[in-house]
Amino acid sequence: MCCKTKNQDLDYFDSLPDALLLFIFNKLQDAKSLTKCLLVSKRFSSLIPFTNSIFISIPPLQPLSKPNTLRLGVRNLFLKPLRCFQQTMAPKSATRCFDSSYYCQPNGALKNFKEMKSLHIELPSSHGDDELGSSSSGASFLKWKAEFGSNLKTCIIVGATSFERSNNKSSVCLQQKELQEETILTDDELKLRVIWTISCLIAASTRHYLVKKILADHPIPMLQKLVISDANKQGKFNMVKEDIVEMRNCRSSSSEQETSSLMERTPVPEMNMKLWYVPMVELPESGYVMRGATLVLIRPVADDHGMIHEKRNIGDSMEYLEDDGKAFSEAVREVIKVNKSYLMTMSSF
Repeated sequence: MCCKTKNQDLDYFDSLPDALLLFIFNKLQDAKSLTKCLLVSKRFSSLIPFTNSIFISIPPLQPLSKPNTLRLGVRNLFLKPLRCFQQTMAPKSATRCFDSSYYCQPNGALKNFKEMKSLHIELPSSHGDDELGSSSSGASFLKWKAEFGSNLKTCIIVGATSFERSNNKSSVCLQQKELQEETILTDDELKLRVIWTISCLIAASTRHYLVKKILADHPIPMLQKLVISDANKQGKFNMVKEDIVEMRNCRSSSSEQETSSLMERTPVPEMNMKLWYVPMVELPESGYVMRGATLVLIRPVADDHGMIHEKRNIGDSMEYLEDDGKAFSEAVREVIKVNKSYLMTMSSF
């Protein structure tokens, strides 16, 4: 005869207070997992919408398989007309371009959370390559971090033509050799770094355009922090509460909206660009050696502070940069020690 004990009948989750469960859900963050938890129980379903920290990973597009003749016929005869009808009747979605499962689409996931304060969206890599195509542009290491409000506020870019593990003996010899060389960029090297800069700015402004479309569909009134990164951890787009409020309050003209829609990104304003270059720099904390190391600081020309206190401004941001990995922040610290720099102005595009 089998007898159940009282302990076997207990549901320990029922004994946990709501505040503790919400704390656990906020640590979980992943929108996919939280959406599944909505189906666990009525209690979970009532609490999860109040999770205030959400992470959404957008999966890459699946490669198209070889079409089957029968399936192709069925799709053309029945599914295509049905989809056309659905697209005609349904409202346009700002993020319909993401071909992913329901819970990983920003529009699909965001409506499940009523009191979101922090949102992190991770974009997929493109067919195993980075979104900037850095390998084809001559960069083996290229990372950026940008802050936006209604427009670009600041962008920091770190790049290198070579990024390898450090060998202590070879590093000393390499350093002695590099110190004998002039630290002046040739025209071709300078053009290459301008290409890096433009690529990073296009990537950042595309993410800003995505944010505006998402917030147009989902106002998320309590949002205080928004981050958009990528699976390769190459670039990070960041907005804090003040930036989000500024963007909400800024009303673009119809011509600006049309231009953004055509380009599918926010236009980049005229900018001042400060560039530091070091032929070789060793990163002892990270254990790497960078060749052709380059640091670029970008600010809009309209910024009253200009580039006068650029080193102090980057220094103030070091705590903010630490989140992107030791190599990125250490490279910024080392390269900015160089006194010589290049100052340029880039037209809006």
